Amino acid sequence: MLITIDVGNSSINIGYFLDSEFLIQKIATHPLRSAGEYRGLMSDFLEQNHIEKKIFNCIISSVVTSHTMVLREAVEKLSGDAASDIIVLDHQMETGLNFKIKAPEELGTDRLANAAGAYALYGGPVAVIDFGTATTITVVGNNADFIGGSIMAGIGLMNDMLAQRTSKLAKVALAQPGSALGTDTEGCILSGLLIGTAGAVERVLDEIEKETGYIFRVVITGGYAHLVDGFIKRPHELNLFLTLEGLREIYAKNRSA
Repeated sequence: MLITIDVGNSSINIGYFLDSEFLIQKIATHPLRSAGEYRGLMSDFLEQNHIEKKIFNCIISSVVTSHTMVLREAVEKLSGDAASDIIVLDHQMETGLNFKIKAPEELGTDRLANAAGAYALYGGPVAVIDFGTATTITVVGNNADFIGGSIMAGIGLMNDMLAQRTSKLAKVALAQPGSALGTDTEGCILSGLLIGTAGAVERVLDEIEKETGYIFRVVITGGYAHLVDGFIKRPHELNLFLTLEGLREIYAKNRSA
């Protein structure tokens, strides 16, 4: 069994890759728990799904530094006395990508996993749009060249900020807007958040294509992807587990002999 762990700003997504199935466990990122608590949550999940805690390997991607070593310790506790190979992803590992950016050490490992997974699954040129706490665009050109992307505030973050930084706007329950033309305050906010975000990422992609000469295959992922999916006019793939699949690809290139 391979365990892939993606520690994001809002949620910790854990993928369990077994011979014949793939299971997902989600845990809120905050508050930070102890290694023992995470180990208990993972152990309970495995028991509930009738999975024997046999020898496994693990790869961790984390954009929340306070959680990284705690999750690693949790996995070590989960393995007990069994031998396991645990990798914490960084930009110096073999990913199958060629960095053509100024500071690869600043790259979020979630974007790195997205890029590796998208190129392995779909080839290039490919653009990954990740609708998470931040909305990120990550692009890979020909020959597995990681060439850059774009970052903007995510849908949930904008929703929170409208409520916190204005006097009369309240946080809305995120759902599909009835139409682009909002007829009440909630409808107007939903239109702006979802249709506005869809339009923004497509405009950015248009400009990137003009600058690079590429026409990208588009893959969307992330916690809000299902809400934006219907508003993306470009042909695209929806892969909600792309980050975890990318981690599996990277692990295969870096596992211990």
